[in-house]
Parts: sequence; structure tokens; C-alpha cells
Amino acid sequence: MLPKSFSHSSLGTYRNCPRQFKFQYIEKPVVRRKISPQAFLGMAVHKALSQLYKMGADGVVWPENDVVEFYAKEWDKVDLESLVLPSDYYTVDDYIRIGREALVRHYHKYKPFKHGVLIGAELSLQFTLPGTQFIIRTIIDRLSKKDDGSLEICDYKTGQHMLRTHDLDFRYQMGLYLLSVQASYPQFNDIDLVQIYLRQDEEVACRMSPDELDELTEQVRLTLAAIVAAERNDNFPPTESALCAYCSYEELCPARRHRFTMEVLEKEDSDGSTPEEKAAEKAEAMIGVHLKIKELEAEKRLLKEDLIELARELDVSKIFAKSGRVDVRIGQEEKLITRTVDQKAHADLNALVGGWEGMDPFFELNGNEFMKKVYLAGRLTDEQRDQLEEYIKRGERAVVTPRPSRKRFDSE
Repeated sequence: MLPKSFSHSSLGTYRNCPRQFKFQYIEKPVVRRKISPQAFLGMAVHKALSQLYKMGADGVVWPENDVVEFYAKEWDKVDLESLVLPSDYYTVDDYIRIGREALVRHYHKYKPFKHGVLIGAELSLQFTLPGTQFIIRTIIDRLSKKDDGSLEICDYKTGQHMLRTHDLDFRYQMGLYLLSVQASYPQFNDIDLVQIYLRQDEEVACRMSPDELDELTEQVRLTLAAIVAAERNDNFPPTESALCAYCSYEELCPARRHRFTMEVLEKEDSDGSTPEEKAAEKAEAMIGVHLKIKELEAEKRLLKEDLIELARELDVSKIFAKSGRVDVRIGQEEKLITRTVDQKAHADLNALVGGWEGMDPFFELNGNEFMKKVYLAGRLTDEQRDQLEEYIKRGERAVVTPRPSRKRFDSE
């Protein structure tokens, strides 16, 4: 059953891997949780900053040593065996140090932490996504009213990479935060969106226009519609990526489960009779056949090129052999430009043809179909042909068709 509400995090999980979304938010199997040290670093720093700004709003400056001690105690709570290190070169102590240094750097830069009037730190809000019945939950690191009366939505980042204001992840997260603040505090019109990158000691800030918010709302609606359809059809395919190493459901995932089972069977020195081992045997055979086919396809391409050159040199269209013949047809062709060749030109072509009465069904069906049934059939006016000219590509087309002799197979 789908969750009753969604968040930036859960929507991001679905976009990254629908199968992980199903595990985490629908099936909820009991598994040993994996934690990345980067994620725990972020949680520990966020807790310290939340307390720091709450005290600062009341005019109390939390001593630096106490802040660092608070941060260190958070690391004492983590199960070190559950941490998944991304690199052999980084240790847990490295991540503890990185977070501590970022926290101290922020402390000295923003002390005394009275940034306008604090409305909330780690502030939980929710709203109904416009045009839907879906509830979106947000947790805002810090919401403040500045001296000029505007609001500032602040989000802390402890990762290695800085986003830009036009990056999808920035717009998704900060846009949802903005919608939640607008729903909860409609009296404010001017709202700044700020992400503070603690490792880089940098801020990324912007404001979003109503049109940009409408576009974001539509994107989120489409994502939610996709989730509903996936649940209805039970279609949550796994998407493999570098994030799989940190996924708590890796050993349950249909894309990864067989590998883990085979590793266990190899350690147990199994006799090879299990379904998993039989599947591995068939997979090995399939890979072998696939590689042979690829080799033959490459050889076939080279033979095709040679036959085209020889047919052109000999000025023939049929080349005979003991076991049959090969037909080689060389001619000129006209094709419409494709999306893969020039995306913008293809979009312009769509707009052009879409404006011609009765033409779009042919074009949307297939570009080749359009050329055959409309262009070559003479159904265009002279003006339309002239407009279409810049989108037509002309070139040589060679078709090589092997025709084995029937007698050869009869004799065999």
C-alpha cells in the first residue's frame, strides 16, 4: 500500500530506484540498515547546527568546545559495523574530522547565530500538492525572517559536490520547501532559497518565480502519477548505480540477489544442482552465444562494406557464389532529420509538420512513413516542400541481401 504522504527524500528514492522505493515505503522488510559515513556526518552536523541556531535566536552563544563535544557524542551512537565506507583511503575517523572541521569553520563565520528572527530550526511542515490529494512533508533546516521582512529558507549541505540553482536536485528540494512555507505562511511574498555548503564554505541562493513553481509542481505531479501507476501494475524495476553499495535492501533486490546467493554457494562448495547454479550455468552459456553473435555481426559488417565496394567497382547488382548470390542495391535516399542527430531541429520539424492540417498522424507514427505516404506520394504543396527542405538529409543507401541457394540446403 502506498504511503499516505511523500517527501523530497521519498520522491528522490523513486527517481533513483523504483525497487528501493517499494522496499522502503511499501513492503518494509526487516533488514540490517546500511549507513554511509557521509550521511551520518550530515545528520550529526545538522543536529549541532539546529541546537546552535535555536540558542542563538535567544541571544545565547553555545561555546565552541561544547558544540564540538556534542558533535563527537553523536558519532558514539552509530553502529560502526553498519557503516559502508566508499573508499579504502577514507576511514571513519576521516569523516568525523571532516564534519568537525566544517562545523568549526561555520561556527567562526556565522557567530553569534542570530540571523534575523528564527521561525524554526528542523521545522516540520506539510501541504497538499496543488491539483492533487497528495500530502508533501518537508523538514526545513532553518527558516528565518530577515530584517527587510522577507523570509529565508536555509538548507545545510555537507557533501563534496555543490549544486547550482538550475540543477534538478536543487529545484526539487528547495521548490518543495518553498511550496510548504507558502502554504504555512501565506503572508510572506518575498522568500529566498539558500543552500549552505559547509565543506566548501559557500552559499548558493536564488528565488523561484511563480512559473518555475508551476513547472516544478507539474513535474512532481507526474512523478506521483508514475508511482501510483507503478503500484497499480506492481511495476517497480530496479535501477543499478553506485548508490547500490549503500542500499539496505541489496541482498533482496532482484537485480543483485542472485549474485549474493552464488557467493554463498561457492563458499559452501555446493554440488551445482541448485536452481541458482543452473541459472548461472545458462547465463554463462547465453553470454558465450552473445559474444559469438557480436563477433559474427562485426565480420558481417566488414563483408558488407567489401561487397558494396566490389559491386560499385564491377558495376553489378548481383554477386554470385557457389552456394547462392548476394544482391547489392546502391541508390540515393531522402530521410527526415532524427532526434538523435539534432534534437532542436527535430523539435522544430515536429512543430512545423504539426501545423499542417491532416499531416501529424503520419509524422507522429513514423518519419519513414511520412516520407513514403506524404512526401514521396506528392501530397505536399510546393510551399510545404520548400519549408521541409532544410530538415531532409540526402545520401547514398546500400542494401546488401544474402540469398543462399535452395539446392544447397536440399543436398544437405
